[in-house]
Amino acid sequence: MTAPTADAMRAALQSMARLPACREWPADYDAVVADPVRMRLVRLQATFMTRIAAERAAARSPPAQPLAMSLSCFDHKRAAAGDRDD
Repeated sequence: MTAPTADAMRAALQSMARLPACREWPADYDAVVADPVRMRLVRLQATFMTRIAAERAAARSPPAQPLAMSLSCFDHKRAAAGDRDD
């Protein structure tokens, strides 16, 4: 697994700043990265956010393709019953 980018880390820090437990954290990114515990928490959040974004992108289904076959006018039940068009 690759390490999150610096932009992902900054976005994770901004998303964590709204949490009640993280409101007392320093607002400066460098100060948060200097603390090893906070840096790990931010890295985990960034990894989680990038993983969720990748899963959402993969979950989007491609647009439905139109049917290529045409509907046939042959009635299989009628042919099985022995009924013929004369």
